[in-house]
Amino acid sequence: MVTDAAGVDEVTAAARNAGTCTLDTEFLWEKTYAPQLCLVQVGVGDEIWLVDPLAGAPLEPLGELIADPTVEKLMHAPSADLIAFGLHFGTLPANVFDTQIAAGFVGLTASASLDRLLEAVLKVRLDHNETFSDWSRRPLKETQMLYGADDVRYLAPLVAALRTSLAERGRSEWAAAEITRRFCSADSAGGDPERAWRKVQRRGRLSPQAQAVLIDVAAWRETSARRRDQPAGWVMKDPTVVEVARAMPRSANDLQQIRGMGKSLGERDTAELLAAVANGLTRTPPPAERSVPQRIAKQVEAVATLAVPMARIRCIDADLAPELVANRADLDRFLEAVVADEDLSTLPLGQGWRKELLGDDLIRLVAGKVSLSLNQSAPFLRIEDR
Repeated sequence: MVTDAAGVDEVTAAARNAGTCTLDTEFLWEKTYAPQLCLVQVGVGDEIWLVDPLAGAPLEPLGELIADPTVEKLMHAPSADLIAFGLHFGTLPANVFDTQIAAGFVGLTASASLDRLLEAVLKVRLDHNETFSDWSRRPLKETQMLYGADDVRYLAPLVAALRTSLAERGRSEWAAAEITRRFCSADSAGGDPERAWRKVQRRGRLSPQAQAVLIDVAAWRETSARRRDQPAGWVMKDPTVVEVARAMPRSANDLQQIRGMGKSLGERDTAELLAAVANGLTRTPPPAERSVPQRIAKQVEAVATLAVPMARIRCIDADLAPELVANRADLDRFLEAVVADEDLSTLPLGQGWRKELLGDDLIRLVAGKVSLSLNQSAPFLRIEDR
């Protein structure tokens, strides 16, 4: 157990000396803007430290460790862990390895729990019964400490096994690129107010000017939620955010007429929200949502009936988790671009390993250069050149 700064220094020094560590966190994320970090588990070799911020251990040095490109962090499904450090300490992750994503490149699902993955790869079965623990309560129970330690205890051998499988399949670079794209960017740190509007539901029917106002109103909500340490939806729900953008209120009285606004806004919030609306009115509207011509939409709809099974065949043949390659929206957008003869290089299926695996086949499919035919064994369809 680590409960002070000296102990944290020991942990980070060991990780830097080794050049690698395993890492996981336990947190609560129900009533706060950012995940509330309650425990951080770090492993180096055979040593495991349970770093307890609620007992006085500072976490800033661990945030610096996560951002250190010279130390590889071995983690499982680290998205929320990295968001927590990003929101609390401004950490931009570097040199992360995610066992969940890596598993998807070696014939396993890319959404497996750590328990399932350890059992499938290492034949290790964890006795976990603290999944729904309240990690903010102290003292921690012995079973909680064992649970937390187990979350990092087997990550290093798991990573070693996955890397062997990746190398055998020639997919080490594929996995590394995907992990970097997902977890080692500014987006993985979370909480960018200027991008918050993209998450607002039902914004599609707003006028261009209202879309511009929405950018600032959503940014105000994000900033206000962070200041209050509350979920953004507690500050203002999406339908109300959209209505404020549509109505473009100029006064406190105008705000009060908006459904869902209630009486909860104080003077500061009212002034800030009105200022956000005013600033949005001076902003250039964002680019309009793409409008696909009906002729192209119909052609894409027809081609997609073949593209979907083609994607499935390629993933089965390659022993690759389909969710890593493309969803239906990705397929449709790529096919639209192919049919319309647009630049494909900026789309996921038009670059890197996805293009190699599936994108080139889709281009040939639209051009009528490939066909699907029945096969006598699974996956019961095969792709043939014409």
